[in-house]
Amino acid sequence: MKKYLSVWKIVAEQLAIQISIALGALLFFAFYFGITLSNLGPAFTFGLFLLPVTMGMVNVFSFYLIPQYLFCQRYLEFSLYTFYTLVISIFLITLSSFYGYLFINTIETIDREFIFTKNLYLIIVAVYIVVLLTSLFSTYRENIKIQLRNKELQFALVNGKLQLKQEELSYLKMQIHPHFLFNTLNTIYGSAIAQSKQTPELILKLSNLLDYILYQTKKQLVPLDEEIAHLKDYLALEKMRHGSRVKVICHFPDQTNGVMIAPMLLLPLVENCFKHGKFDKGDPSLELKIEINNQGLLFTTKNPFHENAPSGKLDSSGIGLQNIRKRLDLLYPNSYLFETNQSSGIFAVKLELHSLTPKLTTT
Repeated sequence: MKKYLSVWKIVAEQLAIQISIALGALLFFAFYFGITLSNLGPAFTFGLFLLPVTMGMVNVFSFYLIPQYLFCQRYLEFSLYTFYTLVISIFLITLSSFYGYLFINTIETIDREFIFTKNLYLIIVAVYIVVLLTSLFSTYRENIKIQLRNKELQFALVNGKLQLKQEELSYLKMQIHPHFLFNTLNTIYGSAIAQSKQTPELILKLSNLLDYILYQTKKQLVPLDEEIAHLKDYLALEKMRHGSRVKVICHFPDQTNGVMIAPMLLLPLVENCFKHGKFDKGDPSLELKIEINNQGLLFTTKNPFHENAPSGKLDSSGIGLQNIRKRLDLLYPNSYLFETNQSSGIFAVKLELHSLTPKLTTT
């Protein structure tokens, strides 16, 4: 049913356009041929004889030659078919004018002075004026349609790219969740085997982290306060696991001034420190620092590492750092600095966000 209604709507629109052009042409002919006459009847009647060839040329140029050849840059064919159309139209205009004169002269009630007001050349010019005006209007309308169509295609292309980025971002988050959860459950499992009294507290902190992972990461932005709070929960879990073997030094701002950040952006970096850090002897320490300034946000980590470990392993760090780089490319393109450095047994990571507004918008 909707299909038939759509077809009828298109037919009605085209019919309305044809009727509008025909009425406009008749009014123009009546004025053009009757400008020196006191009675517009002969001019109007003569215009009726010119209307079929006029409408034919209008349709040929406006709905066929211009869209099919001119807009498609087929200039040679357009010129050739235009020449054929003009030759045929001159013959048809002459024939229509002849029968128009005959018809007017056979009616005694019509003023005969009309015959002498215009010669054949001016009649042809009148028809071509109508065709030219309608062709220009058709060209303008078709140009607007092309521009709108191009904008729609561009929008569809951008929307498609955005959708791909969103899917890739969701995939990266899905990688973070089980990876992080696996490590944390191992911590709780070890605590349970040792029958530690800290096990309930570990489970509580894990519950808070799971709530953050399952619900907050669906948002595009979360307050930096929440990210820091869950960093502290995760650090507490790791301290319980490592005990006195590791010392954590944190420099977190007391006031974040309502700064928003992409969720789970900093937590994998801290997790990476524990996963690849060396906390087995001496007085190893992990340093974390967050700074907020007018330029954006600066997050740095420093942790000891095994100097005999392959550098490629430290640089990639499995899912962790690779995932962070991909997410930064999607969320903060050309607006971040992410560096890693290995020196004297210390592995350092520097993340600087120059803009705290992600470019990728979610729907």
